[in-house]
Amino acid sequence: MRKSNLLGGALLLAALFVNTSCKEIFGNMDLSGDTTVSSYVAINTASKTAAPAEEFTLSITKIGDGTVTWSSSDPAIAEVQGAGLSAKVIAKKSGNATITANVAAAGNYQAGSAKCNVAVRVQTFDQFKAELTAETTEANVYVADAANIEFNENLDISGKKVAIIGNQSNPATIVVTKQFTIDDDFVMKNLKLDFSGSTSNFVKFKEEQTETKKMEGVIFENIKAVKLQKPLFYSNCKGFLMNNFSIINSVIELAAAQKIVDFSKGSSAYNINIDKSTLYSSATSYTQTYTSQSGQKLIDLDADGIQTFNITNSTFYNLSKGNNFFSHRQNSQKWLTFVVKNNIFVDCGKTNQVIQGLNGGGKSTNPTFDVDSNVFNFDGADQSETEVSPNSNQPNKNNIAAVITFKDAAKGDFTQSNVQVGDPRWIK
Repeated sequence: MRKSNLLGGALLLAALFVNTSCKEIFGNMDLSGDTTVSSYVAINTASKTAAPAEEFTLSITKIGDGTVTWSSSDPAIAEVQGAGLSAKVIAKKSGNATITANVAAAGNYQAGSAKCNVAVRVQTFDQFKAELTAETTEANVYVADAANIEFNENLDISGKKVAIIGNQSNPATIVVTKQFTIDDDFVMKNLKLDFSGSTSNFVKFKEEQTETKKMEGVIFENIKAVKLQKPLFYSNCKGFLMNNFSIINSVIELAAAQKIVDFSKGSSAYNINIDKSTLYSSATSYTQTYTSQSGQKLIDLDADGIQTFNITNSTFYNLSKGNNFFSHRQNSQKWLTFVVKNNIFVDCGKTNQVIQGLNGGGKSTNPTFDVDSNVFNFDGADQSETEVSPNSNQPNKNNIAAVITFKDAAKGDFTQSNVQVGDPRWIK
């Protein structure tokens, strides 16, 4: 094999510097000894965002005589057609795929490649609906930052696991007036939800199950929901058993005297999780925030099951004021566990009885209570010394004495510098 020509190598190096300002470079050059020179390959764009059904062209420049072939990491998301220095890419459905141009080794040049990362994102309700209602067992729908989605048609998305995902740093807004019907796992993540025109429960089950159907559950993560008029989730029938129902890193505004989570007609979950979130009411609400009253308790679905309410690192304001915070079909049961840590409760439930109100007002040694490092305020007064535990054998631990001053609770700004607990987003 002949040695690399130093002048030629210098010209190649100069070409690299000329192109690095606008092209993504892949491959290395080695001009020492008797080794060959790696192919220089540059692609016209290193990343691309497209809508489903959109087509665009990718092209490369290269040095070397090697044959060019194109490939997609997931043709179901982004299909690539063509050969040579350019190829057509067809966006199929939302998701992420990598388009690669490979240059084969030839003569004195090693193989090289260049890549374009393609993000396919839904931008309209029709695209949103098409992906959610497609005949498949799993639908992962990615929503564009600038999406224009008015959710104004009831969507039956049963028969599949569903995840609807926006951009964490720049979430799109979905204007909601209708509801989802599900019968399997449902995840909604990184989105803003405007419920100001909605009079429907947002997510509900399709139909009663004759045999217990186990599922991972329903998860809302990094959601900002405004003007909620009806429950975010309504378990309207029996037979579903979730591992988790979760609200994580979210802000939920209740704008009516309504529940936020409603299991009143049946079904259940092993774990009800609220973490790093803010739940509040901008309207006068005496209604329980969570209910399973007259529905289906966990042990109807699993005789040996334990139901745990994990409520951690969250801020609660103006919910169920003067009433029990939660409502259970049967409170004070041995199969109930409450883990309540590092939260702020302001004007929630009955005075001195927030934790007892989580147990539907029951005062019993049956449930397990692990209550630690919470703030309790009611009508502007600190209740750290008077907040009672429903279980005399498991008293509240380390109640924090503080009167919380929020920056502007009426406008949903719960910034505070009084304590280092509650939803972390508000701690100054």
